[in-house]
Amino acid sequence: MNRWWLPWVLLVAACGGRHAGFTEVADGVRIRLHTLGEGELTAQDGDSLRLVLRMAGEDAEPGSLLSTDRWFAAADLQRGAMAHVLARLQQGDSMSVIAAASLYPWDALAPPGFRPPLAKTPVRMECTLLELRTAAQIQEAEERFRAADPEGFEAALIEAYMRRSGLLWQQWGTSLLHHRISGVAMDTARVQAGDRVEVRWQGRRLEDAVVVDDTDRNGDAFHFRFGDQDQVIKGVETAVTLLRPGQEGEFILPSSMAFGSRGVAGMVEPWTPMVYRVSLVAVERGA
Repeated sequence: MNRWWLPWVLLVAACGGRHAGFTEVADGVRIRLHTLGEGELTAQDGDSLRLVLRMAGEDAEPGSLLSTDRWFAAADLQRGAMAHVLARLQQGDSMSVIAAASLYPWDALAPPGFRPPLAKTPVRMECTLLELRTAAQIQEAEERFRAADPEGFEAALIEAYMRRSGLLWQQWGTSLLHHRISGVAMDTARVQAGDRVEVRWQGRRLEDAVVVDDTDRNGDAFHFRFGDQDQVIKGVETAVTLLRPGQEGEFILPSSMAFGSRGVAGMVEPWTPMVYRVSLVAVERGA
């Protein structure tokens, strides 16, 4: 293992004091290595790592501020004090870190609603890297999961997407369709079979946000009689039932409500979840 920095970390400050044994690796960031693991790699963007974190005020009980043991995306942590930690931490290593609260990426470390300490408050973190998975290892595992259980993999993608968005999504029944609706309804009546509707939409693949379906590419909204077969994909049809004229919504569609297990050649792979933004422009009521 190439640990060129190790002698500096292990050097104990001769002056002693409350930071004895810590080495300042950046302005306001001090670390002290406790355990040397068997890992040989440090985390890079695209990697995932399982960290045990115990955070507290400098003189408080470890973990009294935040205690967690979970997986993180390395890219989310490459900021402030954590960037210096990840540059040195290898699998099996454990260390202590002291830094001002403002130097920790709380949005990535803590759950929603967490209130971090005041910016200048010293925070001590006990950190252990239990496991590191490289981007290549993650991709290989995902491909095995996708091949063995495409529906389960799709459900995991949708759950991760909603979690990353940080938004409040409403589930449609027991399905994997989730939605968010905005705008003021001009008419509160639900669309019925036989109504003629005017709809705009844009559909993109959930995994990479590539747009593959867009009514504006044709220069106009799409008009159809609601209830007629094979006019639109099932997810858009469901969106129309949830919207009222003048409203729009964002809809996460499982493949079963989009392009299914066959996909669209050259555009959409089989079992691909989609995200559609749908606007119900107008409704002409049927007889």
